[in-house]
Amino acid sequence: MTAPHRPPRRTARELARAVESGRSVGEALRHLDNYGSGPDAPLLAESLARFLVARCESHHAGWRVVRQVVVDSAADAPWERCARRAVPLVAEDLLEFSQADEGRMPLHRAQHLAARRRAETISPHVDHTLVLRDLGLEPAAVDEDTWREAIGGAVKARSREQVARALSAALDLSRTADDPDPEAPR
Repeated sequence: MTAPHRPPRRTARELARAVESGRSVGEALRHLDNYGSGPDAPLLAESLARFLVARCESHHAGWRVVRQVVVDSAADAPWERCARRAVPLVAEDLLEFSQADEGRMPLHRAQHLAARRRAETISPHVDHTLVLRDLGLEPAAVDEDTWREAIGGAVKARSREQVARALSAALDLSRTADDPDPEAPR
């Protein structure tokens, strides 16, 4: 026999205020996992999403690398507007995950989800040809959905070369002859 859930120590509204101050993030994620279908769950998910999207800059190396690759390619993405647009996507993902029977979402997974969504929201503002050429990849015709998925998946990378490999694999590209993969066997 399973024990019934105890009522939460703090309400979703109280936790949302705490998260906005940068506190009790783990407790808020646990609350969302346990009570994700509650009436105040969307409020808590949105607070968590705002916190996680803002935290990408300092706590997700993959996002920082992807952002630097985009900046180096001379793309002029509206960074803050895209960050604001990522918030509802992350909140929706957090709510969906809380209602699925996949266990708890740890902070590192939630942070990665936010970084991925943030990268996906900048994809329409980035000329993929410039990025690919800057990474030494052969530019190819890529539709918007494929590019969004590819750049979102590249946040797992920790270096410029890993971003190039992730994009190459996602887009099925080859490196240009004048810029071979430095880690490829010779």
